[in-house]
Amino acid sequence: MAGINEYSNKNTRILLSRNSPVALVVGAGGFLGSHLVDKLLSKSIQVIGVDNLSSGKRENLAHASEDKDFHLVIEDAENLDLEIERLDYIFIASQEEVNLKKILDLFKDFKCRLLLISSVELYGEDISSDLKWLKKAEVAVAEKAVSGADKKYNLNARILRLGPVFGPRMSFSKNDAMAKLIAQSINGDLQKDVNLEFSSRSLYIDDAVELAIKCNFAGATAQKIFDGVNNSPIKIEEIKQVLLDPVWHETKNFEASELPPWPTPNLEKTIKFLNWHPRMKLVKNLKETLNYFRDNGVEIPKIEQEIEKEDGKLLLNEEKKGELEALKLGRVEEDKVEKKKRKTNFHFSRILSLFITAFVVYALIWPIFELSWGVLAFRFQLAEAVRNLEKGEFDKSLSNVSQANGGVEMAKSIFLSLQPIRETGILKSQFETGDNLSYLATLSSDAASSTILGIQALYQSLKSVTGESETSPKEFFDLSNSYLSLADSDLSKAEALINNPSFKQNLPSMFKGRVDNLSEKLSLYSNLVKKARAISSLLPEVVALNGSKDYLILFQNNNELRPTGGFIGSYGQITFEGGKLKKLKVNDIYSIDGNLSIHVEPPKEIKEDLGQKDFYLRDSNWEPDFPTSARQAEWFYNKETGERVHGVIALDISAAADLLSVMGPLDLPDYSEKVTSDNLFEKSITHAEANFFPGTQAKKGFLTALTQGIFNQLFFLSNQNWPGVVASLGRSMEQKHLSIYLDDPKLFSYLVSQGWTNALPRPLAEKNSPDIDLLLPVEANLGANKANYYIDRNYNLETVIGKDGDISHRLRIAYTNKSPSTTFPGGTYKNRMRIYMPFGTKLTRILWGETDITKSVTAFIDYGRSGYSFLIELSPKEKKTLVLDYSPPFKLNFVDGRATYKLDVIKQAGTLKDPFIWNLTFPLNMRLGSNQEGKIGPQEQTIQTDLSKDRSFEVTFTK
Repeated sequence: MAGINEYSNKNTRILLSRNSPVALVVGAGGFLGSHLVDKLLSKSIQVIGVDNLSSGKRENLAHASEDKDFHLVIEDAENLDLEIERLDYIFIASQEEVNLKKILDLFKDFKCRLLLISSVELYGEDISSDLKWLKKAEVAVAEKAVSGADKKYNLNARILRLGPVFGPRMSFSKNDAMAKLIAQSINGDLQKDVNLEFSSRSLYIDDAVELAIKCNFAGATAQKIFDGVNNSPIKIEEIKQVLLDPVWHETKNFEASELPPWPTPNLEKTIKFLNWHPRMKLVKNLKETLNYFRDNGVEIPKIEQEIEKEDGKLLLNEEKKGELEALKLGRVEEDKVEKKKRKTNFHFSRILSLFITAFVVYALIWPIFELSWGVLAFRFQLAEAVRNLEKGEFDKSLSNVSQANGGVEMAKSIFLSLQPIRETGILKSQFETGDNLSYLATLSSDAASSTILGIQALYQSLKSVTGESETSPKEFFDLSNSYLSLADSDLSKAEALINNPSFKQNLPSMFKGRVDNLSEKLSLYSNLVKKARAISSLLPEVVALNGSKDYLILFQNNNELRPTGGFIGSYGQITFEGGKLKKLKVNDIYSIDGNLSIHVEPPKEIKEDLGQKDFYLRDSNWEPDFPTSARQAEWFYNKETGERVHGVIALDISAAADLLSVMGPLDLPDYSEKVTSDNLFEKSITHAEANFFPGTQAKKGFLTALTQGIFNQLFFLSNQNWPGVVASLGRSMEQKHLSIYLDDPKLFSYLVSQGWTNALPRPLAEKNSPDIDLLLPVEANLGANKANYYIDRNYNLETVIGKDGDISHRLRIAYTNKSPSTTFPGGTYKNRMRIYMPFGTKLTRILWGETDITKSVTAFIDYGRSGYSFLIELSPKEKKTLVLDYSPPFKLNFVDGRATYKLDVIKQAGTLKDPFIWNLTFPLNMRLGSNQEGKIGPQEQTIQTDLSKDRSFEVTFTK
């Protein structure tokens, strides 16, 4: 009976998420293919499985079929006709001959990564008939990847030649020694002898699947052949002994005899290049394999014993018979020796009973303590890895993770040495704690490594986009997405484990704090991954992998503050085509404002306060909601130049200074200046221009020349410090010195989710949504000067909660104008102030210094908020305080004796780190929540911070 994600028709349309990688697995129902499917799904990768089920089995996919991201197509590969919008990986893991034409067509169409899983037997001269198709398949894949029939495409394929593989769901059709022994053990025929090799290099299925995924996911593996066999062969007789009595060998801590390695041509390269080592635990892996077949009642084919004919009689091979008898005899003699030892040591053991008891206690406690310490010490290396990652030192970052993982592996080995004691069933909770710590370490290690590799690929894509690398950025985008998806999945699992109450409950108290600290370190990675995933999803569209896109860049001078950051003095246009930067131009804003041939009526405040009768691009950022101002800027740019753009990027002097701190000083020959992050504001004031007008042909303004120089250094010089640049841009976006708007609704939604648009927050639309108080002061310098360079401001908000839950505020903003005189670039600060509050807020009074200006205030409603607008002026060397008394339209809502008050204070773009103090006073009939304490008195709460970014406060009251 077909499941909801099961298809059998040839023309199949599969609905897939566009936000997660997609893998196609050919031979999904087979032994190797089904395990590969399970592993990919565990890494949050969508899987399309293809299998005609002639040799593959539906029951092998029982676990995968429960996952909504798995889609099984029951069809021959040669008849496959898929309708899909995305394909990132192809794994060909078929156990029988398949026609690959349709698969290779998908490979060419989607230009994805492809792995063909072949066989090491192809290295031999005599290839068995059932493997000859693999030789042809390798040739077909190579031809398609390297050149193709028309010699024009260079695709991303690799080949993995595997040796024998064993494990649950394994097939017994191959003539392999390990398979024969396992079949004999399940059928109870291990006493029978068959002709077997001296040693086996069989891989356990987990190691084979891990290698296959690494081959396809890792960078720079295209057009390479990798080998997968156990690099440490194991004697067949030792495997047989383990199968005869696995419990006995497990209690004896069995270790296989060391044999000289027998490498295949590409094994050493595979191990070094992919940092891959088989983790096989022979006894444990054999037990898991046997248990699977016995628990599921799978019928295993009988293995015929090797026989010889003599005088018409069937005889057991004497050599094999002798070996078996010797084996039995050896075990009998060993048992006799053990009995003799027990008798001899009886009295001695009584004498040492106390010592043995103490030793057992030590053996039980110390490994768990060592594991806890080893796993939780991992957090130090995680933190160091993040620091190196932020500096772009990827090798050091990976080395940090590797070193930490080495310590964890050592701790794990100590813990695993307790397995014989574990079998007794004692200290069950302690062993479960050890398992959880071990799993947490594995998740942390895998997540850290995937994060580093994903971000490294993202930086490689930036080099490709700017032309520093000639390769297409698509490969790096895909690789980054894959690694970051894996990291996100592992981090989510780690977070779920840490937050599991039973996990912490069973931890020794001395380790609980360390778990919290580890959780903080993992949250660093989680934040990095979320931001990097957003960037890796956005960039392919932004840089126009398919087609061409143009963007308008606005350089805002926050020395002359305006609602979205500052006066627009310069502009730029940047063009991307086919994922590459094609064109960049920068110029003064007046060079195109003079081209506006129509009259556009400006906002009332610009017309009256600034005395500007027309509206131009330079004043287009009048709305504090950046997306609204950006659309206005696009309109002006089109009218003034005739060109259309696909989005707007705005940055100010603070963002430029942060970039210079990363890229280093900038020489401006026209001004004979060396500009640094430390002197940029000073130089911008020194070279401030007062006499530009529409149509001027004077030399480029200082900030225009600066912008041109920064972009040239950023985009056209090699060996750019992209990790530092990305970190700088991230800081500027968080602190609202950089804003982005994109026309594409889907891309814009990404920006909104990351908080990169500087959109004015709207009230929640849902019914019964909680009331959230809001404060957003917006200033606009309309004095035609750079007075904001000299302005200091301090915010003090006093909030009083009444006994009935009513709320009242007094906002004080203390201003100081340090301008030395009225001479440009300083002078009087002519500030058109607009303050946004919750809809319905009642304004009681406004004082400017000692003057009551309440009657001159204009009320308005916009963006679902109540607003108040007024003009204030501050002369050079003058100090004044703006005081507003107001009340929001809601009260505290107590439910079951508890109420929560939330306040969002929104920073204006372009402002710096203005100090902010919030003093909250509440009545005697209310108390703060148990996790909060008043910092002043029993009925007061004071918080001191700054408005370097948006601030959100939440206070819980009880009655």
